[in-house]
Amino acid sequence: MTAYIVVAARVDKRTEGFIEYSKRAGELTYRCGGEYIVRGPAETVLEGDMWGQRPCVISRWPSLEAAKAFWNSEEYQEVLKPLRADTGLYDVGLFEGS
Repeated sequence: MTAYIVVAARVDKRTEGFIEYSKRAGELTYRCGGEYIVRGPAETVLEGDMWGQRPCVISRWPSLEAAKAFWNSEEYQEVLKPLRADTGLYDVGLFEGS
């Protein structure tokens, strides 16, 4: 069953590390079988305050296992994720979908 990683981000500092993270995380996503379906701020906020201040990133995965393999990979956890450390607030959820 298809899975989705959903990120609500508040980026406070666009450091060189953050820029490198963005590029390399995208490359790793595609190598691991994921694809981005949403990247950026809401076109229109229909209700609430969160989406006016926090861009959203949604990636689609062929399975929960594929998404977890990406998230738990040594490359992501030990190399990429530290590049965005202390640059903002990131809420991340893994969802099963269709």
